[in-house]
Amino acid sequence: MPTELPTDRLPTLDETRAMHERAVRERKKQRLQKALLRLAVTLAVLLLLSTAAFFAYRRLSSLDKPLDTKTNQTEPIQPAPAEPEPEPEPAPQPEPAETPEEPAAETPEKLPEETPESEPQAQEDEKAYAPATVTEETQTLDLELYSEYALLIDLESNTVIAQKNADQRIFPASMTKVMTVLTAAGHIENWDETFTMTQSIIDPLFLADASMAGFVHGEEVSMMDLLYGAVLPSGAEATEALAISVAGSEAQFATLMNEKAQELGLQDTHFVDASGLHDENHYTTLSDMAIIMQAALDEPHCREVLTAVHHTSASTEQHPDGVAMTNKFLYRIGPQQTGSVDIQAAKTGYTAQAMNCCVSYGTMENGRKAICVTAHAWTGDYCIADHLALYGTYCGA
Repeated sequence: MPTELPTDRLPTLDETRAMHERAVRERKKQRLQKALLRLAVTLAVLLLLSTAAFFAYRRLSSLDKPLDTKTNQTEPIQPAPAEPEPEPEPAPQPEPAETPEEPAAETPEKLPEETPESEPQAQEDEKAYAPATVTEETQTLDLELYSEYALLIDLESNTVIAQKNADQRIFPASMTKVMTVLTAAGHIENWDETFTMTQSIIDPLFLADASMAGFVHGEEVSMMDLLYGAVLPSGAEATEALAISVAGSEAQFATLMNEKAQELGLQDTHFVDASGLHDENHYTTLSDMAIIMQAALDEPHCREVLTAVHHTSASTEQHPDGVAMTNKFLYRIGPQQTGSVDIQAAKTGYTAQAMNCCVSYGTMENGRKAICVTAHAWTGDYCIADHLALYGTYCGA
């Protein structure tokens, strides 16, 4: 087969293809030869480097090896040690003259320390609170309730009378305000002090559809009326005013609320704000809520507002007749009470997530006291019905 294309005529297709294939094979052969040559050079260099490294290592190893001093060497003859000369006897030294011992200095007798008379305690130790104990007599509620969560506690024995999901987290909504007034009451020093309501407080709460007491911009409101405004009408502007008065901001006040929760030994409670507007990190349990209510009832100012059915705030320029307030739960449940239980205190709450909830306090005819907490009922009427049913079934109403 010709190695070149003919010049006297046009090459055929087979001749052209064959010539092209030979050219391709030739280029591949050249590339393979170059690759083999590079590989051979590389291997030779590596071999040289490894050989040099090997001999260098052997050389260094031989230098580091200690010489054998015993081989081909004669130990030098050590001269016999000279006998030590006898040491001269020390001259006798005169004995020191005896010095009369000085009498030990007498230690002055320690006078008995004067112990100041113990001052009477300014106030009794704070009451310790603990979760109510579940006993063999505790009823797991099989009563048909509208609320998904329920708890009834006997305060005298601190035992659970009946319960339903009492230790599961709930959103407390405006039941939060029980902790708000309890925390505020612990920090307010001057109850005659007033707070000037501002529009910057009112407007965001209005847009959040929060419940309001009815105080307006520029109104001077006393600390006690703020407590009433926080509980009876569940006014969010009152709770924020308390927070700012006590801590400077609602966020700082929430920190105080959480510190109070730790002080009370609450197990699963955390607050983000003072009013109970919905937040995933704002939660409690019915067991913890019962302790908060108990502590609030032990504080005189909080007990006053939690047990009030009606209140009218002090006269102001904006409200000459004051702001009328009503605890709707106590007002509505009052006529429905029968038997031996007197429901004396309550705080309700509602958000779309929490639904209707309430914590209440009642006294039985025999003097025993109870706290009832329910959560997640569809309506306020259902919430009232559940409290009536629980007190009536288990407390003899």
